Amino acid sequence: MSEIILRSDAKGKINLGDLAQNVSSYRVTKNANGELTLTPFAEIPLSDKWLFDDKEKLEQFKKQMRHDEAA
Repeated sequence: MSEIILRSDAKGKINLGDLAQNVSSYRVTKNANGELTLTPFAEIPLSDKWLFDDKEKLEQFKKQMRHDEAA
């Protein structure tokens, strides 16, 4: 794990720059010591959500993807 120091601007904003590549949003948690943890998310289009809502179809899709990668 690497560590860097980021400084906030006058409004308290921090620019993550290249650290945020391919990330659309973050969940932020704050512990009792005031430490912040950012968990990155890559969101999916609403038109693809049906696949993740249908567990059976999602498993079929994953199985097919594994099969295609092995071929």
